[in-house]
Amino acid sequence: MLKGKNITGRLIAVMYCLVMFELLVRAPEGQVAHHPMWYYSMIPLGAVVIYTIFDKFIKFDFFKEDER
Repeated sequence: MLKGKNITGRLIAVMYCLVMFELLVRAPEGQVAHHPMWYYSMIPLGAVVIYTIFDKFIKFDFFKEDER
């Protein structure tokens, strides 16, 4: 599997991406969501920040059994 990679950080980053996408796409019925283009760049940037925090600073992985 992914040796040395933090699976918890990746899972939380993917969940962040899905939630942010849903929030940004949501608009009232019959209307288009009007957001500046930099709003959509927050999805990958936020995922990178979350993954980096879990991989470099927290270093806790819920899915690895040898660290428990």
